[in-house]
Amino acid sequence: MSAPPPRLSISVQPLEIEDAPSCLLEVTPLIADQGKRVMATQAHRIIENIRDVIITLDDRQRIVDMNRAAHELLGLDDAQILGAHIHTILPGLSLDQVLADDNSNRQLTAIHGSGRHFPAEISVSQIECDVASFTLLILRDLTAQKETEETLHREKEFAQITLQSIHEAVITTDARGRINSVNRAACRLLRRNEDGIVDRLLADLLRFTGLDHRRKVREYLKSTLEHGHSNEIDGQPEIRFDDHESIYISGRIAPLRSAAGEIIGSVVVLQDVTSEKRMREILSWQASHDDITSLINRREFERRLQALIADRPGNARHVLLYLDLDQFKLINDNCGHDAGDQMLRQLTSRLGTRLRETDTLARLGGDEFAVLLPYCDVEDGRRIAEELRELIRSFRFDWEGRTFGVGVSIGLVLIDRHILSVTDALTAADSACYIAKEGGRDQVVVYRPEGNEEQRRREEISQTALIREALEQDRFCLWAQPILPIQHNSGDWGAEVLVRMIGEDGRIIPPGAFIPGAERYHLMTRIDRWVVRAVCKHWKTNPASFKRLDKIAINLSGQSIANNEFLEFLIREIERFRIPWGSLCFEITETAAITSIKKARYFIQTLRDHGARFALDDFGSGLSSFAYLKHLPVDYLKIDGAFIKDMEHDRIDAAMVRSISEIGRAMQLRTIAEFMENERVVHMLREAGVDFVQGYGICRPMPIEELAAYEPQAPGLSLASG
Repeated sequence: MSAPPPRLSISVQPLEIEDAPSCLLEVTPLIADQGKRVMATQAHRIIENIRDVIITLDDRQRIVDMNRAAHELLGLDDAQILGAHIHTILPGLSLDQVLADDNSNRQLTAIHGSGRHFPAEISVSQIECDVASFTLLILRDLTAQKETEETLHREKEFAQITLQSIHEAVITTDARGRINSVNRAACRLLRRNEDGIVDRLLADLLRFTGLDHRRKVREYLKSTLEHGHSNEIDGQPEIRFDDHESIYISGRIAPLRSAAGEIIGSVVVLQDVTSEKRMREILSWQASHDDITSLINRREFERRLQALIADRPGNARHVLLYLDLDQFKLINDNCGHDAGDQMLRQLTSRLGTRLRETDTLARLGGDEFAVLLPYCDVEDGRRIAEELRELIRSFRFDWEGRTFGVGVSIGLVLIDRHILSVTDALTAADSACYIAKEGGRDQVVVYRPEGNEEQRRREEISQTALIREALEQDRFCLWAQPILPIQHNSGDWGAEVLVRMIGEDGRIIPPGAFIPGAERYHLMTRIDRWVVRAVCKHWKTNPASFKRLDKIAINLSGQSIANNEFLEFLIREIERFRIPWGSLCFEITETAAITSIKKARYFIQTLRDHGARFALDDFGSGLSSFAYLKHLPVDYLKIDGAFIKDMEHDRIDAAMVRSISEIGRAMQLRTIAEFMENERVVHMLREAGVDFVQGYGICRPMPIEELAAYEPQAPGLSLASG
């Protein structure tokens, strides 16, 4: 009888072997029975080709076999590893501990053949048979898994750090709208710690002061959680805290989705826009208010006036008052602008006490104010205007021991169906105010559309609009009129530059048709700027027009003389075009000079320091001419043409001309007579000692381009006709 086959002890353990069945029959390659060799060989081939690392140990924990995956992972061949203790590759392994832990998977560090350490996970199985016992290790490389975990950890840490570092408040909620996380910015924004925010409903936490905003945030959250919509929290709602302070916020609510796309909550990002909102409010206030008096300014007043004109139910009528202070300039000139500003603050605060709550008081600019009286008739409007006039007349302003008073001229216009626009209303009110000033000041004048004065004023305003258009479209041109000597020692001849406006039809408009309106509506400085720049350009491109001249005279208005910016502009332009200062003579009127003697003196002296000369135009027309003359550093006196025209027949005019000429010689000033028209007058002027003449009797004004060809002739010998 043959011997029975040896017994084989088999244990079955579930192993996590990739690309293998869910359980593997643990076998040992050492099978004594020759009849089972085929089965062992096949099992060995399976083990050899699976991807998991399988290592077999004997009872002394020496390595007796490894599959191909083990060789590849560890970088060792059989000669290098077989027979070595398991601690060679797994120095931290304790088989007894692993087996005592019910064969649970254990993570430890493995050693590659190169000496490199890497993380690994093992599971252990015991194999018992009659001849021997073996331990089977299944080893997995955790390098990729660890790197992934570390990457995810770093990303999570980075996300957390970023989330905590950003200035925006970030809040997340679950699918029910309950808060589950916040960053530090959210805690600061809502003035709560994290424990006071987490687990609260978002809609309860964001308790806006406006009921409409509270309702909207609930709608937004519902839309996000149910439909996945993103919603902007618009309107900059206000949150008020227990200490009564408040903030304004803006933000956005967006859905939070799982990897599968399911909505699992929401992300709320909030920004504190309190500073920006308050800054906008400040800028908006500044844009609509006067910074000195805190009254609304012209722009805001016109907006309110337009709204009142547009919304005029039935036969409703309103009243507009236009106020122009009298003698306010005296305070500015004598005490400075600080005093003027303080006076305006005091005065306007009192004016407000005489108005209704529905009325509007505005500062239009300088010393001009306006009052809008809604739903008011002419009689009530006149009564209020008289109260304001009386209040202003009785007002006294004290400054550094001096007391000042002011008056006011008021124009009143009824805003009814005939007033169709803001321009109509302000034009009519300004017209009535102007009549009040011309009529003696300190009075109230009601606008009468049928008056002749109003017709004149409307024509003047219409001309003003044309002036603005001409300035914008560069529709001006330069003319010139020669100034010739009549004494043997008077010097070389010169010319006065004149300005003409060009109409839309191309015709030349004389200065008398547009200068009064330009002066009234403060456009003369713009015209003077145009003239200065045009003279400089023409001088640069056509030097022949000026090279024979001793002087070229340029008229400047009183508005320009009082404007420091114009003085800077003038110097800059002359220097930029390299015009010789010694060839320039600026003419200013006597009236403009004595209106602000201090500014005129500074203006004249500044340009004379550069080498320019000055002529005092229309001299003798004012009663105080001689008293002011010694304070003005001028070079020429230009005698008012009214004396020249009639001196041939009027002994008083002739005497005035002689007196002015004598004063000029005494002060070492040269004299110029304008409006000279015939040879007899030239003879009288020469006898009176006048140095230069100008007028139609010599030459009519000509386009400045013709000046280069003009040949002057000595007046009194051969005069140009008519």
